[in-house]
Amino acid sequence: MIKGADMRVDHVSVAVNEIDTALAFFRRVFPLEMRVEKRRGFSDDFKWCDFYIGQFKLELIEPTCADSFVRRFIDKRGEGLHHMSLEVTQLQPLLERLEADGIRIVDRSTAGDGDMTAFISPRSAHGVLVQFWQTPQITEPERPRTAPLRLRSGAVVNMRVDHVAIAVRHIDTAMNFFRRYFPVRSGRAPHPGYDGTFFFSNFLLNGYKIELLAEQPDQPPGFVSRFLKRHGEGLHHISVDVDRLDPLLAQLEADGVRIVDRTDFSDEIKTAFISPRSAHGVLIQFWQTPFHAE
Repeated sequence: MIKGADMRVDHVSVAVNEIDTALAFFRRVFPLEMRVEKRRGFSDDFKWCDFYIGQFKLELIEPTCADSFVRRFIDKRGEGLHHMSLEVTQLQPLLERLEADGIRIVDRSTAGDGDMTAFISPRSAHGVLVQFWQTPQITEPERPRTAPLRLRSGAVVNMRVDHVAIAVRHIDTAMNFFRRYFPVRSGRAPHPGYDGTFFFSNFLLNGYKIELLAEQPDQPPGFVSRFLKRHGEGLHHISVDVDRLDPLLAQLEADGVRIVDRTDFSDEIKTAFISPRSAHGVLIQFWQTPFHAE
């Protein structure tokens, strides 16, 4: 990491066909708070909006023409997680170091008033399109980490986004990449996942948790193996902690949302996923785990 350069993850972006339709879905699932309503992007070929789930910011991007970068992504991969956007105070020296090391930088632009943006190509970043925005100062929004969702039954489910997961072929190789260019702090060392078919590890980037997933050798193919075979490395899922899973799943299933890979480990510890087919290409994991609302 460049000495003296501050950095934080600002948001994760989802490419969708229609923002209004996708936003209606996410409103049903999460206690979201709009930050920016739908508007034109910095170029005419897309529109965007974003919202908070507690401290976690999610952006939706929609194509406005046939040659939009969003349309090309959707035509190739379908709707889903598109990129991760980071704020950084000193972009140019970071880009110089990345390019000196052979890292591919794409779509660099300057908007005036010191605003600069550039992307690391997914080919150089384990399948993840990483966006940088230069900002004069890193400011963390003062927001509660946990947000309550009131169900139709009257029950309240407290939620907080715990991490974003990336599927990679080799955890150590990917971890070394992020350590080299990002101010990361290591979390859990690689260890087997709950179903025995994958390994995972995690790290913190200025407090933002990112999980790395890799298939476990000599085991039957699991969901990580299937993802890597179909898509290659890249953004895999968003994981959300909840204090009450069963009533949430009951409402989602009543609404026709497809729930997959549901596992109860105990009365307190449970997990389940919303299928990407129901969530505009986004795999959403819920973990019921005891925690205090913040």
